[in-house]
Amino acid sequence: MTTEPDPDGIRDIVEVDVLKAFTHPLRNRLYDLLAIDGPATVSMLAEKAGVAIGSVSHHLGILARAGLIVEAPELARDAREHWWQRAQRGIRWSSTGFTDPAARTVADSIEQQMLSQQRDQARQWLDERDDRPEWAAVAFAHQSRLWLTPAEMTELGEAIEQVLRSFAGRDPEGREAVLAMARAFPNRP
Repeated sequence: MTTEPDPDGIRDIVEVDVLKAFTHPLRNRLYDLLAIDGPATVSMLAEKAGVAIGSVSHHLGILARAGLIVEAPELARDAREHWWQRAQRGIRWSSTGFTDPAARTVADSIEQQMLSQQRDQARQWLDERDDRPEWAAVAFAHQSRLWLTPAEMTELGEAIEQVLRSFAGRDPEGREAVLAMARAFPNRP
């Protein structure tokens, strides 16, 4: 069962076989590079990722079989050139949406991997921010303690997603790729 993207181009991942495509960090990186830089060839992605062309080609094949990327033949100059692009603007899933224990384990593992990548990216920013004073002046981190019911937390998540979507789809010309993270979960210090 393949889900179609919503009107904003976000696909809900409900198939564990699709989610498994993200079990390798390079596939996550390639998917992100296609999001940031747009369509690309295997050689372009290999150069950006600093990885061998054969490895990139292999991992793109896995992403394609999962329906996460598609070829963009209209960009090819000849039959030998193959361009790739994301099949949808973005994806989302919930670990709790997978009831099979093995599928839930895969979803939990990928969520842990992505959280680790987000942490590493935040640390990299902290190490580099002094080199980018115009961005250091506007970058932010926010943390709040709220008292919410599960229904109110759903409302909060939808409101945050709506704000983020209002900034999506802008022309990248003159703009920098920005990673926006928001998490909310019950927590007692």
